[in-house]
Amino acid sequence: MGKLSGVIKIAEYFVKPGKRMLTSNPFTKAENFSCTLSRNAKGNISEETMAKLGDASVWISADLRGMHKEAALENKLIFGRLSSVGEQNVVSRAKGELSVLAKLEKSLVKNAKDNTFTDLEHASSYIQDGIGSRVFTNSLPKLSEAGINTMIKNMRFEGQPLTAHQEKLLRWYINDVPMKNANRDEAFALFEEFAKPLVEKRSAEVVDELTLGILQHRIDIGEVSIAKLEQSGLFNETIIARLKNQGDIIPINITEINNYRGKYGLSEFSNAQIRQLSMAVGFDKASNTSFKIISDPRGLGYMQYPPEELEKLGKESIKASGYRTAQINVVHSNGALGEIQFRGKYTNMIGECEHMAYDIRQGKGTLAPEFYEYEKAIKMLDDKQYSKYNEYLEACYNYYNRLELGLPAVKPKLPKGFKSVLSEENMQKLHDIGSYQTKVAEQGFTPHVKHMKSYAA
Repeated sequence: MGKLSGVIKIAEYFVKPGKRMLTSNPFTKAENFSCTLSRNAKGNISEETMAKLGDASVWISADLRGMHKEAALENKLIFGRLSSVGEQNVVSRAKGELSVLAKLEKSLVKNAKDNTFTDLEHASSYIQDGIGSRVFTNSLPKLSEAGINTMIKNMRFEGQPLTAHQEKLLRWYINDVPMKNANRDEAFALFEEFAKPLVEKRSAEVVDELTLGILQHRIDIGEVSIAKLEQSGLFNETIIARLKNQGDIIPINITEINNYRGKYGLSEFSNAQIRQLSMAVGFDKASNTSFKIISDPRGLGYMQYPPEELEKLGKESIKASGYRTAQINVVHSNGALGEIQFRGKYTNMIGECEHMAYDIRQGKGTLAPEFYEYEKAIKMLDDKQYSKYNEYLEACYNYYNRLELGLPAVKPKLPKGFKSVLSEENMQKLHDIGSYQTKVAEQGFTPHVKHMKSYAA
């Protein structure tokens, strides 16, 4: 579409209490939308550009709300019937205007070809997580000491029974006994192997349902046949039998897989499960470059990746704060682009508030006075202190994940020298306060436009 001409009024569009964005007043017609990045004398994105992006955000968000109900129902039908999940543990929401705007702004600057959105469809393609969903997997029963002993006795590491030294390190790690850094990497490798059956048991139903949905989609579009899948020998008899039955499988069009964890954290999906999903996608050769998997290289090593690419994917999968989730990007049956995150309810609690520190370090401010002390304390941390704070946050993630796996867990303490306002417990309180204040403020609130000024387009 051609560029608009004439005089266009810029307005403040209040989409939430105290939160606004720039738009045109009145909004331009959606079919006339195009946007090329322009900057003001200070080098910042111009108000004219931000107004156009604001218009697009309103249109896109409205479309997402219209598609949300059907996409949410689809997720519940796929995952809500699983005994390890349950319908009440599948939740979703459409991305709001401000979130869409932030994504469009970033994409226009860094990703859009020639810093231009040619039309609304082009802009919408950058909102890959327009329908955000979470699937909470139930925790496993708490392991008894006898159960732990049996697992250790039957365990093999690199094909061999544990040595006395290895068993000692592993027991220390299982029971969260403090140890010297020199032993930590060796102990964690043992702990990973020990906990793998628990990780896989907890996520087995979800991974199998994803596998079936992915394969069914590929069958539906004629990319593969059940006969070829059976001949490949890549999938177990249960998977093949259900594909042959077909009646209860809902196709899943998946476009990306991310399996994030901290340096000393356990992934939501094991390496073997990531391999199963990648084989379901048909991603067993380097030619399938349009599909992206970010995970531990040990789950991707069979692919025809150069070593440097595997190393890069591995680094991207490790989060300094310990942030852990498995997530997939999907195209829902109604065309909506969505992101589905898989995690436990315990790790979700820390995940809901942990991002506050990151947002503050990125220059995003807070609104409520209750947050000022925390914000000030975060800003006072130098890089070395912030790195140590991230280690504490990762320990919090690992503590909650241990609870989800039924393992012994010792709640981490805020390191000495850090203000108490930075504790995970206080972050939870701040998050609860913020959520409550938002709900109260939004009661009876109606989005509205406030005129600002005009400019020549």
